[in-house]
Order: sequence, then structure tokens, then C-alpha cells
Amino acid sequence: MRWRRTGPLSEWERKTLALITEAAEAGRRAPTADDIQEHTGCNSISTTVTIVQKLEKRGLIAVERFQRSRRMTIVATGKRTAAVINEAPHWRSGTGPRSAPSVPISWVQARKPDLAREMIVAARREGMSVQDFLGALVWAGWQVRVTALRAQEEGE
Repeated sequence: MRWRRTGPLSEWERKTLALITEAAEAGRRAPTADDIQEHTGCNSISTTVTIVQKLEKRGLIAVERFQRSRRMTIVATGKRTAAVINEAPHWRSGTGPRSAPSVPISWVQARKPDLAREMIVAARREGMSVQDFLGALVWAGWQVRVTALRAQEEGE
């Protein structure tokens, strides 16, 4: 497939750029693939990925990709969508772990039901799936552990 870098935007590209611009202006999180699909009426999630890539290649937006989310900048104005909660690098970037495994919420529920309820509420409050929330906790915990181990080694 050959992408146009000049010329008019398609209807889906215009709608997607407008949605991203609106989020950046309001300081909201970057729209998800589901948000873009719903807003444009396109047929599949993979189409939304292609639309964002086209806007990026045309120099209209810049995208910072993280493990579980992204932040977008409107190049013409410099306005950005809200900061992401989990800044773990995207696995394709080649930095950091390839994945952040986590236990299923059912494991936590079987052992600590009250803690599981708190985690579910916190995940919803932060707009994340429970599994993504648990993955973010594992990633954050790992970073704290590595930092503590390095400090301990330096102190020896």
C-alpha cells in the first residue's frame, strides 16, 4: 500500500485528526483505537492504526508510544494529549522488558478479596483494564526493586 504524503486528507483522516486535536486542546488522554473506530465509523481496529500512521508520516502528528498507551502531539500547534499513567516503554522500542507479566485478578480475589476490590476500583478510576492496571503495578514494583538493589550495591 502506498500512502499519500501530500494532497487532501481522507474523511477518516480528517475525523481522526479532529478527534486527536480535540483531546490535545482539552488536555485529555490520546484517543484509543476503539475511540477512533467509533468516531470515524471505520471497519476495523487495524484501520485506525493505519490512519494514525498516515497522519504521523504526513507530519501532522507526533506519537510517543508506551507499553499500554500513547501520547500525541499536534505538530502545527505543539499541543499534546495528557501525560500517560504508565511510561513503560513500548516493547517494540527495544528498551525495557518485553512484557510485564502479572497475576490474574482472580488470583488476588482468592487470597485478598478486599485488596482485589480496591484494585478494580483504582483501575476503573484510572481508565485502565484490570489486567493493564496489574501489569502497570508489576512494572512499577520492578522499577522500585531494581532502584533499591542498585542503591544497596553502591552502599556496599
